[in-house]
Amino acid sequence: MKHCLVKGAGGQIGTDLEPSTDRTRILVACLTYKRGPLLGTLLQSFAALDAPEGADYSVLVVDNDPLGSARPCLDPLMGSIPGLTYVLEPRRGIPVARNAALDYALANDFDAMCFVDDDEFVKHDWLAKLVATWRETGAQLVGGPVLVAAPPQEATPFEAFINDSLAARMNRKNAKSAKLASKGAPVTVVTNNWLCALRWMKPKNIRFDERQLYTGGSDASFCKAMRAAGAKIVWSPDALVYETMTRDRLTLAYQFHRGASQSNNHFVMKNPTLTADVLLSALLVSVLKFVTGALLLVVPVFGKASPVVAVRSMGWSVGRIGAIMGFRSRLYEFEPAPMPKQTQSLGAEMTMRE
Repeated sequence: MKHCLVKGAGGQIGTDLEPSTDRTRILVACLTYKRGPLLGTLLQSFAALDAPEGADYSVLVVDNDPLGSARPCLDPLMGSIPGLTYVLEPRRGIPVARNAALDYALANDFDAMCFVDDDEFVKHDWLAKLVATWRETGAQLVGGPVLVAAPPQEATPFEAFINDSLAARMNRKNAKSAKLASKGAPVTVVTNNWLCALRWMKPKNIRFDERQLYTGGSDASFCKAMRAAGAKIVWSPDALVYETMTRDRLTLAYQFHRGASQSNNHFVMKNPTLTADVLLSALLVSVLKFVTGALLLVVPVFGKASPVVAVRSMGWSVGRIGAIMGFRSRLYEFEPAPMPKQTQSLGAEMTMRE
């Protein structure tokens, strides 16, 4: 066993990891917050990963729970996952935790870094496919599809119906992204299936925007910053990741709220200054989108995807109008959690890696 200490609160990292070799070094990272069973499923899929040819990979789990609730999930797999590493980042917030992972990757001289979410699991050849696309295209940012997994066993028939609708909607989105990418059109790559070339990115000092602590969207902003810096951004259609929808998300109310929050945040990011033309256009589009969504509930032209597409379209309209009126997304708002005394003194601690 090797040990090291990570002082996450200050962004400074000390480690005794091995120096870089001629083989490509890749860090696969995930953030987690109180999702023990789902994290366990993800880690099991990491244990079954095929190693990319000519590359070594390590796995990093960044726990954003100040109480360190994810730590026991790693213990059974310490000998099964290459370089399995745990970092506690007590400062709450998704962009903060993403930057903690990024700092770790840069400080330890990795060539590339991947992100997936803690409610996902990966296909055995996911990493090999993602890395192959990166090498073949010479891209600096690579994204791939996320498929909706089967619903939880305890899901009600209606929740299973919503899960099927989400799966169909996601399939439409993935097909659209693949089509756009094949034509060379811009594609937004987010951290649910993501690879970044660190040696290209590092001197440009691109970070996840911690001002988006509550709104979400720091990964979309990162993609936008990469594109502005000249990055080549591509899509890897065969690098498959599966997302498990928990029962609290398998409701039309949640889908409406999610659509509203994402629309609000997107509008604010795109339009820092409002003009009369922007306001008028946004109002007209919002009304049209709401009416279209309502009609889609009656005439389901998108098949199984129709219910979720309809409700999210209506939420999209409400979120857009809310943005015009000055309301801001609080999708990821949280109550500050008390930190244990040890965490307060250390900032964040690194336990063990194999």
